[in-house]
Amino acid sequence: MNFKQSLWDDSDPLYAPCMKKIRNGYFWVPPKKYRDQGYGIKTYKLEGAVGDGEDMARARHARALTREMVDWYNGVTEGKQPGTWAWLIARYLNDEDSDIWEVRSNTRKQYKEVTYMIERAIGSVFLAETDFTRMRAWQRVMREKGRSASYIKRWYNHLSMILSYGIKIGDAETRDDCLRIKAIRGEMRIKGGARRQVFITRQDVDLVVAEADRRGWDHMSLSLLLRFELMLRGVDVYGQWVPAENNEGGIRHHGAIWVDGMTWDMVAPDVSQITKQISKTRDSMPEPYTFDLTHLPDLRRRIMAIPLDKRTGPLIVDQSGLPPKQGMVSKRFKIITRHLGLDEALQIRDGRAGGITEAKAMVDPYTLQHAAQHQNQNTTDRYARDRSGSANKVIEMRAKR
Repeated sequence: MNFKQSLWDDSDPLYAPCMKKIRNGYFWVPPKKYRDQGYGIKTYKLEGAVGDGEDMARARHARALTREMVDWYNGVTEGKQPGTWAWLIARYLNDEDSDIWEVRSNTRKQYKEVTYMIERAIGSVFLAETDFTRMRAWQRVMREKGRSASYIKRWYNHLSMILSYGIKIGDAETRDDCLRIKAIRGEMRIKGGARRQVFITRQDVDLVVAEADRRGWDHMSLSLLLRFELMLRGVDVYGQWVPAENNEGGIRHHGAIWVDGMTWDMVAPDVSQITKQISKTRDSMPEPYTFDLTHLPDLRRRIMAIPLDKRTGPLIVDQSGLPPKQGMVSKRFKIITRHLGLDEALQIRDGRAGGITEAKAMVDPYTLQHAAQHQNQNTTDRYARDRSGSANKVIEMRAKR
């Protein structure tokens, strides 16, 4: 199938390759040539319906899907020799039985980004030629290029995932090579990065919230307070936009769907509590958390100030009326902290760490672990900062005794 040049340069904004109208909806369907070669997507429902005025956005999404399909086809059939890392990675990414399709779409996107980095670096290397010397050389090159310890650790962890897939797919030669390489990887000591020590204090929170209020960024103020007071991750507060890979309902915008954030149906009618299932542990810890807001008057007041006619859908929305786009809250947090002259290293994610660190001085470790929504104490320890503060608290308590 020949595609127009617009597939690559977007010169025709209404060009929608592989899109078909079925009844009152639109679907993207790969041509038989690509399906026969094993392309994983068989059909994909595009957003919207006939006559909704979203033809341009739909066409843009169809072009993006088509480009991804063509790139896959070119790589699998024209440039990736069997037995190379690129060949194994192509199978890992496109096999519908691969474990990468068992994770959520936002996690899959992160996995793919790292996997593409691995392919660019070692794609032409044969599995049979991969030994300890070569794997150590890859680690050395990354260090020389200034890659962080956490980056190298993540790179090698994903390498292990690819190898696990190679062991499972059944090809005897590939399986033996992958078993051998994974054994080498298991014996290599790959240090992770140092634990993050930066955290936001309650005084910092007050300053940032006041400045956000002054700028009219109500969603920024409310987001930070929820993260600090309830010790929540950002995705559980304002959610995230992920590729809309299926037909499930929800808030959609330009081919993405909003998931995981707080919605008004989680808030009690009198705003006395919020009941939320934690996104990261929904499978292992399915019981939702109920957060009591009666002891948090400022936070409760801010939520109650939202007009009744706005109390539907997402709790956190920006000036557009939609949940914040990816990175927007972080960007505005950084603008404010720089304006206030706060620590340059501070990030919005430190709001949760700050809440956990403050709570560490108030409750026992078991209570803190559950308050932080963690399965084990080791995870909580990574979020609890200010170790000197803990040591000084012990000294102070001893002195009082």
